[in-house]
Amino acid sequence: MKLEEHLDGKPKPILELFENIRQYILDLDESIDESPKKNYIAYKITQNFACVEIHQKNLLIYLKLNFNEVPPISFGRDMTDIGHFGTGDFELRVTSLDELEKAKSYIEMSYQKMGA
Repeated sequence: MKLEEHLDGKPKPILELFENIRQYILDLDESIDESPKKNYIAYKITQNFACVEIHQKNLLIYLKLNFNEVPPISFGRDMTDIGHFGTGDFELRVTSLDELEKAKSYIEMSYQKMGA
């Protein structure tokens, strides 16, 4: 699947959120690979550290973090033992630029955890 297929028909505010988070992730390290899959876009170095699903009203970002080992955040939830697309047991449901800014530190934690 191509990246454009994930973007088709999505509202402009969601596309802006996605472009913002996409740039942030890709700017973390030039070796990060963006890999569109059927249901999400994976970001990896040796393995996925973030997966993004683009929906009509939000972005779902799955990170390889243990929910119990990170500071609590109002729009995050533990996905351990809950089926979902993407890699990682920590979900962030991002609906605004403000939430996106708060999500960046969690993305950075997941990236660092992959041994970057």
